[in-house]
Order: sequence, then structure tokens, then C-alpha cells
Amino acid sequence: MPDAMDHVQQLNDDLAADALKRHADRRRQAGRAMCANLDCGEPISDFRRLNGAQLCLECAHADEAAAVHQRAWRGR
Repeated sequence: MPDAMDHVQQLNDDLAADALKRHADRRRQAGRAMCANLDCGEPISDFRRLNGAQLCLECAHADEAAAVHQRAWRGR
């Protein structure tokens, strides 16, 4: 005989399954062919474009490094 915890577990499983289905059904935004950085304009590889890349690899690394640096200073 199912108890309250079984119902909670089933509800949790249903919510997780619904979230995974919504995630799988969403459409991915296609990436850009050229880097979005106005000073760069380098082409973006096909693999990165399929995954929605907006920046070339070098600009993406620079952008991530700047974000890490800013987070470190904001934490003080």
C-alpha cells in the first residue's frame, strides 16, 4: 500500500521527467558564422556554431577570463 512518501517520490519523478522533456523539446539557437566581437570578425567553426556560439574561440576565452577576474574582485 503506497504511503505519503511514495506519492511525494512519484510527484518528484513526474516533475523531473517533465523538465527533461521541456529541455529536450526546446529549439537551440543557431550560432553565428562570424565572431560577434566587432574588433574580431573571425569565422566560427561549424561544431561551435551548431552549439550556439556567438564568439570565436579566442574571444570566448578572453570573455570568460574577464568574467572570472571581475567575479574575484566583486567577492571582496
